[in-house]
Parts: sequence; structure tokens; C-alpha cells
Amino acid sequence: MIKYIGIGSNELDTYLDYAVLSIVAIYIFNATPLQMGVLGACFALPFLFSSNLFGRLLDNAKIHHYRVMLFLINAITTPLFMLTGSIAGLYCIASIKTLSRCGLNISNVKLNTDDSESKRFFEIYGYLINISRIVIPIIGVYVYQHYGLWYAIGLSSLLNLVGLLASTEQNSRIISKSSEKNSHDKYSFWLELKKQRDLLYLVVGYTLANLAFFMSNDMLGLFFRALGQSENSIGMIISLLGIGGFFGTKVAAVLNSHIKSVQILMVSMLFNITAFTLFGFVTPQSASVMLFYFAIMLIGASSGITFFAVRYGVRNMVGYTDVGKATGMVQMISSVVAILMPMVGGVIAGATSLIVTFRLTCLILIATLVAFLIFFYNQQSRSKCHEEPTENE
Repeated sequence: MIKYIGIGSNELDTYLDYAVLSIVAIYIFNATPLQMGVLGACFALPFLFSSNLFGRLLDNAKIHHYRVMLFLINAITTPLFMLTGSIAGLYCIASIKTLSRCGLNISNVKLNTDDSESKRFFEIYGYLINISRIVIPIIGVYVYQHYGLWYAIGLSSLLNLVGLLASTEQNSRIISKSSEKNSHDKYSFWLELKKQRDLLYLVVGYTLANLAFFMSNDMLGLFFRALGQSENSIGMIISLLGIGGFFGTKVAAVLNSHIKSVQILMVSMLFNITAFTLFGFVTPQSASVMLFYFAIMLIGASSGITFFAVRYGVRNMVGYTDVGKATGMVQMISSVVAILMPMVGGVIAGATSLIVTFRLTCLILIATLVAFLIFFYNQQSRSKCHEEPTENE
């Protein structure tokens, strides 16, 4: 049970950062769409350079040693760089803490040592993410508004210290041994993709879905500000993402008994398509702001479904021994999209409007879903043809 305290502490601090850094960027530094895109990219850039490294290190390491070090880094980063008093300091906070979280997120999957516990582990993990999304933005915004920015920063450091202490507990001390120590052949994620088509489809679908999602994700706060919403909207957005994500995690856990992980991922695309259709094609003047908050819940549901589909799918297909390396590679591939697309979205929104960005996101998601449906339909048709007996038979 202690392992869930460490996971929860990390997730609480993650969404506290999203709320506090977004508020500071938008309402104190008056960030432009491009600057918000850069901030979004800072939450992804470290995954590109460190995911593979952490994956290989944590598949053959004393997990708790790394977790203690990474929680300590995150405890001191925010107060240190907030002293700069500039948006560049926010970029540094997002980049450094994301670097640490890259290692923490990969080490989280290594806490699941029992194959029979995997489904329950990732379901609880998903619930912790979304409970964090619901609770901490409300608390963070309240602390920020009533006590000031530095109390919110202190809360962030406290959460990391709790995670650090949880990682030192005896039952949290897991020693992972890689298959590479017992084999002449080093693990190759690319060969794994060739061997397991379902894993390949899952990674491709996840990457393409992120291509669209990250184009618009960091523009949502600006959208609600344009509607006249206050700083409270930032906390509301993240909390509603959590409520939707909690529902999405449960949906994915139920669907897991009936369909494959890549098909569950396709269901998540439907939720995002509906949400960005509302943002892109419903004019704010003709609808209540509550409709757009509902769309945020749909995005959260999609996120919850995606998390379960990808994390459990990779763990189930690859196995415990090499799941660190596989998860690291998935994070690294996804990070390329997560780095580029917020800046692309920021440029498009700055040159045209936020609405154009949302419409493009919707259209890309529709194209991705249709392509996957056609692919799987053709694949199923070919399978039936091969199964039908010939006249000679």
C-alpha cells in the first residue's frame, strides 16, 4: 500500500504544477499563445532525452534509490527557480521537474511486480491520477488566492517530501533485474514492435492521437480567459479533467475484458473528437460556458481511457522484466509530438485564432480514427477470407 502513497504524491504535485504554473504564466506574466505553447513543450521535452536512459537504468536498479533522489530534486526546484520572477523561470521549473517525473513515472510501473495484480494496479494508478486532478487544483488555487503564491510552492515541496519518505519505507525497496543480464541479446523495443503487431498498433495510435491533442491542450486556459473566466477556471479545468478521467479509467477497465488495448484507445479518440467538435464548431456566444466545461470532462475521460489502454497494454504485452525500457521508449516517442505540437498550436492560434486550432485538432483525430477503422476492417476481412475453406477442401 505504501507504493501508492509515493505514486499519489507525485501525481498531486504534477497537477499542482499544471495549475500554479498556468496561473502564474497567464495571469501574472500575461503569456501569449506561443509562450504557453513553449511552457507546454517544457512539460514534454525531458521525456525525449531521458526516457530511454531511465528505462534502461530502472530495469536493473534499486528502484527506491532513484525515487528518493528524484523526489528530492522536485522538492527544491520550484522555490529555487520561482525566485527568478520571469517566465523563463517557469520554463526551468517545468523542464527540471518533468525530467525527474520521467524517472518517477517509469519507476512507478516497476512497482507492479506481480503479473496477476497488473490490471488492479493500473486501475488504482489511474484513479490516483484523476483524484489528484480533481482535488489538488482546487486546493492549489484556494491556497494561491487566499495565502499567496509561496504557500502553494510550499505545498508542492511538502508533497515531494512525502513521496521521498514513502520511497524509503522497507516494503518500497524493490530491486529490479533486467533480462539483459541473463541474455546475450540486448532488448530492442523496435524488434518488439515487429514481433507484436498489437503493440505496434497501440504505439502508432497513441502517437497520432497525441499529435492532435497536444496541439490544443495548452490553449484551453486561454480559451476560458477569452470567455471572461478568472484564475478559478484553471483549477476548474484540471479538476474536471480529473472527474472525466476517473470515469474514463473505469470505462477502460470494463472494456479491457472484452476488447484489445488498441481498440480501447480508439474509444478514447471518440471522446476527444466530441470535445474538440464542441470547442471548434460551437460559437461561445450561442452556448453556455457550462457546455465547454462539459467538453473538458470529455477530454478527461479520453485521457483516463488512454492511460489505462497504453500503460496496461504495454505492461501486459512486454512483461515485468523489460517494461521499464518499453515504457521509456513509448514516452520518448510521444514526447516528440508533445514538444512540437504545443508550439505549432501556439503559432497557429497566434496567426489565426484558438478556434482554428481546435478545429484542426478535431479533424486530425477524425482522420486517425477513420484510418484505424478502415485498417481493422480490411484486416478482419482478410482473416475471414483465409479462414474460408476452398471448394477442394
